[in-house]
Amino acid sequence: MRFRLPGDERWISAKSILIPAGTRVSLENQGGVMSACYLDATKPDFQVLKRRMVSMAEGVYYNLADESRLTSGLTQLRDEAPGFAEAQLRIEALIHDCTHTSTVSTDPRIIYVIDRLRDTASMNISVSSLASEVGLSESSLIRLFSLHVGTPLRRHRLWFRLIEFVTLMLSGVPVASAIKRAGFTDASHLSRCYSRFFGVNLSYAFSKSVNARYIIDSRRAAQKKPPCQVS
Repeated sequence: MRFRLPGDERWISAKSILIPAGTRVSLENQGGVMSACYLDATKPDFQVLKRRMVSMAEGVYYNLADESRLTSGLTQLRDEAPGFAEAQLRIEALIHDCTHTSTVSTDPRIIYVIDRLRDTASMNISVSSLASEVGLSESSLIRLFSLHVGTPLRRHRLWFRLIEFVTLMLSGVPVASAIKRAGFTDASHLSRCYSRFFGVNLSYAFSKSVNARYIIDSRRAAQKKPPCQVS
């Protein structure tokens, strides 16, 4: 595939690209198969991979060392389609197995806030309330969050809402109810957010004609299933 940065007419060819959160790039996969991995902001995955990238252009890293191992591992993951827990373990292994103990760590206050955002994604807990919980001012939390995560706090909450919506949908919750429970205003709001984050239209992503397989945490999915109706 190849990529291009905003304002740059040059296309750069690469088999692997590491894109910092909040960075906009144009991608052209030339009809090939592409795998997209969204890294956990509470873990040092990005910094670990960054050190293994060979090339860099305007803050975007590309050409991973030992690229063939990553390609082989992801292809095997696609073909074998294991469950959620096994898939998570394999991805972690692909990121960390060739790396010694990392010295990179995320501020524990940011890890706490991220966990809170994940658990309360559908709720509009104010930034000032979250800041108070970790002993920071609102402005300090905003700056620290952006420094560690690379995206604004509210945008990260929106990300968790999208994950919540997908989990609810795959758990059998009706669309209208899933939209409301995930914290979106309406279907249009959800559709706009989905296309911005994932790069495809929501209707296309969930179309029966699209050959896509979603793997979610079965335990979380079971908790979200609608109750059985007894007549």
